[in-house]
Amino acid sequence: MQRPRRSRRPACASRRGAVVIDYVVPDYYARLPKSCMGGWGRRFLTVTPAGVVLPCHAAESLPGFDFPSVRDWSLAEICRSSDAFNRFRGTEWMPLPCSGCERRKIDWGGCRCQAFALTGNAAATDPACGKSPDHGLLDIAVREAGPEPRAFVYRRIGGVLA
Repeated sequence: MQRPRRSRRPACASRRGAVVIDYVVPDYYARLPKSCMGGWGRRFLTVTPAGVVLPCHAAESLPGFDFPSVRDWSLAEICRSSDAFNRFRGTEWMPLPCSGCERRKIDWGGCRCQAFALTGNAAATDPACGKSPDHGLLDIAVREAGPEPRAFVYRRIGGVLA
């Protein structure tokens, strides 16, 4: 007999205020990009175990950045003054078509890490956007990813889900 699925809502409710459970659905099938982490360094930051402060959890994948450490600067100084946090903040950095788009202050240009992963340029228009000249790259990425993965199966150890 299969154990009934438990809702994630009780887990979220019981941990509210202590832990944030994030799950981000990929943009691959979207026509408009999501606002990555609410905009580069606008709402969230990540502090790694080494003390490095990032404007998003994947930002270390971007070349050419010197992300500051809480060992050297305060969080306030990092957020306000560091090049790493200011490079993609606001709209001044945006290329066309982002800079002229009515959604530029809604999606903030999309995901910088996704733009880099797919185009090799973190400052490029996020290919998840239907207005991006690189939007076709998503089709290639989906094709190369292969068939849909099978449903996730939890391990069972001695008949108990682990």
